[in-house]
Amino acid sequence: MPEQRYTVASVQHRVMGQQIRLRFADDIELRLTPAEASSLSLALVAVSRGISPEREIYMSPITSDDAFVGTVQESGMHVALRAGDLVMDWNGVESLAAALAAAIG
Repeated sequence: MPEQRYTVASVQHRVMGQQIRLRFADDIELRLTPAEASSLSLALVAVSRGISPEREIYMSPITSDDAFVGTVQESGMHVALRAGDLVMDWNGVESLAAALAAAIG
């Protein structure tokens, strides 16, 4: 089983309310609003299933200093991290999308 290089969790922000924390190893932590997490999840599903012709997914969440940058490849997606790209196959992309959707509740 491949190593999972990300975690997804629902967290509470004292002002913004519910947020979805997406952390890639120790490299990048994104805090997404539920709407942002939903949009990212839907975009990941759309490119993984060939519904969307987009070649890049970019999201700069309102409460994060970092951004999600995913480049679509033939066999999956490369997510830009400071330490180098995280290469995800389509199953991994779908798993990330499902984890984001589940964290929204």
